[in-house]
Amino acid sequence: MTDRTFIAAPSLQVRHRLSAIGALLVLPTALVCLAVGIVLGMPYMLVPIAFALPTAWLAWHSLTRRGLRRRVYAVAAVLCGLIVLAGVVWGGVQLPLLSISMVLLILGAALTSWALSWVYQPAGRLVGRAHHPVLIVNPRSGDGAAERHGLIEEAEKRGIKVIELGPDDDLVQLARHAVRRGADCIGVAGGDGSLAIVAEVAIRHSIPFVCVPAGTRNHFALDLGLDRSDPVAALDAFGEAVQRRIDVATVNDRMFLNNVSIGAYGEVVASEEYRDNKMGVTLDRIPGLIGPDAERLDLRFTDVDGMSHDSAVVIHVSNNRYSLRVMGLGSRPSLDDGELGIVLVVHTNDNKPLSVIQWQSPTFRVESGATIGTGVDGESIILEPPLQFAIRPHALRIRTPRGVAGVSPAARRPPLTLRTVRRLVDVASGVPPRPEIVGR
Repeated sequence: MTDRTFIAAPSLQVRHRLSAIGALLVLPTALVCLAVGIVLGMPYMLVPIAFALPTAWLAWHSLTRRGLRRRVYAVAAVLCGLIVLAGVVWGGVQLPLLSISMVLLILGAALTSWALSWVYQPAGRLVGRAHHPVLIVNPRSGDGAAERHGLIEEAEKRGIKVIELGPDDDLVQLARHAVRRGADCIGVAGGDGSLAIVAEVAIRHSIPFVCVPAGTRNHFALDLGLDRSDPVAALDAFGEAVQRRIDVATVNDRMFLNNVSIGAYGEVVASEEYRDNKMGVTLDRIPGLIGPDAERLDLRFTDVDGMSHDSAVVIHVSNNRYSLRVMGLGSRPSLDDGELGIVLVVHTNDNKPLSVIQWQSPTFRVESGATIGTGVDGESIILEPPLQFAIRPHALRIRTPRGVAGVSPAARRPPLTLRTVRRLVDVASGVPPRPEIVGR
């Protein structure tokens, strides 16, 4: 099979110029309306400003307490929230500028994305059809997503050998057997946990991997730029496709594609009752994990500044960093940075709120005197300490259909910075900005 470099060339079109011009007009107007609205909205706007922080404080305490105290805090939080809402509505009624500014900000963000998202180009190699493609299908994932979309029938029409995962089957053994039988490209239609298992087999046997989004959330597919609502379209990756290399991560040599959560979330998902009653179990467990009477978890580690910690509320380690911008929350701008994304929520002291620490590193270590409940790509797993996290740069060859963008939402949503403004000016003037290459 021969490969050649494949990077789609930027193509500046009229709609991109119109979107850029619209964004350059709408965003300044929104900021002016917001500033004028706040100034003219006094003293009405003092009400939501004054009650916003107490509302958040009461809501937090309602989550971290039990019994009567939880109910009292919850009622107080609702009352304060209604006061905030009343202040916003009253100010908005008196000054429509405030409402208009919010609409214009949302519109401006959308226009910016439409004007610039096209410059984010997936890098990879154009490869031919797989000669012996194999797809492992978990019919139970995503509440039967494979059956709803007719995935097995569509795969067989394309000449893809389909293996259904039974309740008692070993996924690793099925994947290894498929490779021994001559598979030169292997994919899986299932949840993120299943994807990681089969992807590791693909890495060990040096064959490419295909992701077919047929799970519940399909976070990995989101970051590959796939359409999660159309798993059938992902089958095109077994044909002529774009192939690139991405990173994977490990915790104690167990591979994961998305993230590992430790602490409050890990303890919650480790509960046997969690799958049947997620909200109830979460609300029941939170006070004992992060409330004032909670016993601090034995989680020892060193942060980016070299400071040692003996506990944490949450430790979140991901295969490449997640964007924490509001518009990009929940996805990763890149899957080939070669570093772990590490986010910690820690106690400072009893009189101060929780602190968030974030950085990137190729390795991370967590020690403890007891087993650690974790959520690995959404699956509850108990691991023996110490936990040693590591990144494996460019370890996985991934194939995606030629017709998809191959870029995650976080990469397609540019931040509101001076550089973004300059690029908008370029596009509005008919000058194509330099493309951002994703997935090198």
